[in-house]
Amino acid sequence: MQQVADDNALDNNVIAGASSRQSSGEREALLKCLVSGGDERLDCDVVSGLNMYGYGPAPRPSDLAFGSSTASTISAAAFAEVESYYADPVREMETGSAAAIYEREIGRVRRDLLRLLGLNQVAGQPHINAILATSGTDIHLFSAALLASEDERTLMTITLMGNETGSGVMTASSGRHFMNRVSSDRAVAKGEELRAGDATRNATIAVRNKDGSLRTESEVEGELRGLIELARAAGLRCLLVVTDVSKTSLLAPSLETVLRLKERFGMVLDIMIDACQFRLSAATIRAYLAHGFMIALTGSKFLAGPIFSGALLCPPQMSERFKSCVLPAALADYCGKAEWPEGWAARDILPDSANFGLLLRWKAALFELGRFLDIPEDRVVVVLSAFADAVSDRLANDPAFEPLQSRPLDRRELWGASSALRWDEIPSIFSFYLRNCTDGAMLSATEMAAIYKELAIDGDGVASVRLGQPVRCADFGDVPASALRICLSAPLVVAASKSDEALATVIVQAMLVLDRTAEAAARLSAGSNTREMRRSA
Repeated sequence: MQQVADDNALDNNVIAGASSRQSSGEREALLKCLVSGGDERLDCDVVSGLNMYGYGPAPRPSDLAFGSSTASTISAAAFAEVESYYADPVREMETGSAAAIYEREIGRVRRDLLRLLGLNQVAGQPHINAILATSGTDIHLFSAALLASEDERTLMTITLMGNETGSGVMTASSGRHFMNRVSSDRAVAKGEELRAGDATRNATIAVRNKDGSLRTESEVEGELRGLIELARAAGLRCLLVVTDVSKTSLLAPSLETVLRLKERFGMVLDIMIDACQFRLSAATIRAYLAHGFMIALTGSKFLAGPIFSGALLCPPQMSERFKSCVLPAALADYCGKAEWPEGWAARDILPDSANFGLLLRWKAALFELGRFLDIPEDRVVVVLSAFADAVSDRLANDPAFEPLQSRPLDRRELWGASSALRWDEIPSIFSFYLRNCTDGAMLSATEMAAIYKELAIDGDGVASVRLGQPVRCADFGDVPASALRICLSAPLVVAASKSDEALATVIVQAMLVLDRTAEAAARLSAGSNTREMRRSA
C-alpha cells in the first residue's frame, strides 16, 4: 500500500500548491462557481459541503474512489488545471462582457471536445455539431423538444426503465420539467409540460426480469417492434434511446436489434445513443455518428469530471433537420445561446447568458479525457482486462457477494468480425448484491443503501469508500433488492497505466474497497440477527 500513500501525498501536494497560488476568497469563489449553473442536484449541504450524491466541488484525494458510475469528485490535477485557467477569464471580466467571454470560451470547449474525439478535423469531412448542456438529463429534454418541434406529428420516445438510465430521464423524454429548479435558478413545477399541450409520449422497456435476470434479446426486440408498429399506425414518430452503457454496464437494446428496427421503420424511427457514462472509445463514437445516430455524453461519469456537464452530438443529417427547429420558450431557462450551434433557429429564443459553472466542469472533464487519450490503447486494454479479471473473480468466488447478471458488450454490428480487442469492449462497471453472513440471504434494498452511506463517511483516519449508488434491479420474493457497483474511471486508468506496480496498486485498492464493503455487510447482518433473536426471545 506504499504506492497508495505516495499517490495521495502527491495529490495533497498538488492541492497545497494550488491553494498557495490563490487567496481563501478566490478559492471559495472557484468552489462556488463549480457548483453553479445547474439544478438542485448540485446544491451542497451547509454542514457537510456535499451534494445529494455525497460529492462536493473540492478534491478528496484520500477517498477510495470507485463510484464513477454515479459521480466523482474532481481530481487534484484537474482542480489545479481549472484554477489556473479560470484566473484569466476572471481578470478579463473586470473590463469585458461576461457573456462575450463565455461564448468564446464555451466555443473553445465545444471545439476541443470534437477535436479530442477526432471529429471535424479533415476538410470535406461531414461536420458534427454539438449542443452543450448542464446534465445528461437536460440532453434528453433537448432532443425530445427538437424532434417534437419538427412537424405536427406527436413524438413518442422509448427509453430503458429508469433503473438502468437515470431517475429523471423518462420525465425529460416526455417533454416535462424533471426537477423543481432549472439552471437559471428559476423554480418550475416538476412533471409539468414545457409547453402546454406539447408533451411527447414516453414508453419504457425493461431489460431485466423481476428477479434481476436479463430478458432475452428476442423478447426485447418483439416488444419494441410492437410499440413502434402501434406508434406508426397512430401517425406518431418515434425516438428510440439506446443505452451504451447503462448503470449496470449493459448495451441495450442490442445493436443487431436497433439496426433491424431502423431498417424496418425508416424515417418513422430516430435513434439516440445514451452514452452518458462516456465508456466509449472515440472510434466507437465516430462509428455511431456515421450511422446517423445522435449521441448523448457527459463528462462526469467515466471521465470523472465534476457532475453536471452534458453534450449532444448531432450528425450532419440530424443537424440539417434541427437547425430550423424553434424551441419551446421554457427552454430559455435551461440554457443560453452560446451552448447551441451558430446558425440554428433555436438560439433565437435563448438569452445571452453565461454559465461559467458549466464551462469549468467541462474544462475539468476535457483535461481528464486528454490524459486518458494519451495512453496507448494496448496499455488501456491491459489495465482494464487485469482489473476486470480481478474484480470478477472476487465477486464470483467470495460468498459475501453475488454478481448481478450482465452480458458482453457486443458492437460487432458497428465493426464486423474483428480479432482485435477494443478497450471499450471490456466492462468497467461491476454490479453486485451482498449476502447476509449468517444465512446467505440477499440483503434488501434498504440495507444496501445503508451500507453505501456508511462506507462514504470518513472516520477515525479511515478513507471513505466511494461505490456506485445502489441500483434497484430485482425483487427476491417480496423483498426489493439493489445492486452496488464498483467501477474504473479514466483517472484510475491513467494512474494504473504508469507501470505494472501502479496497476497492481489500483487492484489492491479495489480489493480493499470490497473488503470494507463485505465487513460493513457483516456488521449489518450481525446487528439484524441479534435484534431478530431478541424479538424471538
